[in-house]
Amino acid sequence: MSEKVIEYEVESNHYSRTIRHELLFSISKRKFIKPAFSKRSEGKLYHKLLPGNYLKFSLYANTHKNYAYFKIMMVHINNDGQIDYKDIFETETTYDDILNVTSDINAPYVLAEFIRMLPKYHSTAHVEDTNYEVAETAQEVVESIKKYFERKGVAQ
Repeated sequence: MSEKVIEYEVESNHYSRTIRHELLFSISKRKFIKPAFSKRSEGKLYHKLLPGNYLKFSLYANTHKNYAYFKIMMVHINNDGQIDYKDIFETETTYDDILNVTSDINAPYVLAEFIRMLPKYHSTAHVEDTNYEVAETAQEVVESIKKYFERKGVAQ
């Protein structure tokens, strides 16, 4: 019996005041997953996924209020295609703090990559098809991000 392929969508849009940015991180491949296709007019990225475990990185930002909400969630897809979610980490911070992540040498690499891939104005995120693979496990990735925000004194 072959594994069931699931179509999974995430939000990716940047309007004048708001940004919604979601990407999937493959736990087994240890990198962000390039979407199968996108629909810019809907602000969505679509993935074709096999059963397994993924991390979903989410950012909601209001640029005019200098507000950002960041969240990491575990996404589990079983062999029947059923999807289960578990919140792992969430925090509120300023949008400026989020933008500064990319220039902070102490920022975790995966977090900085996620921020670098923010969608451009009136567009969706572009996920590079890279050959890199982070050395950290998924748990280590999440822990390094938690510690980073704790050091920054960000509310959790």
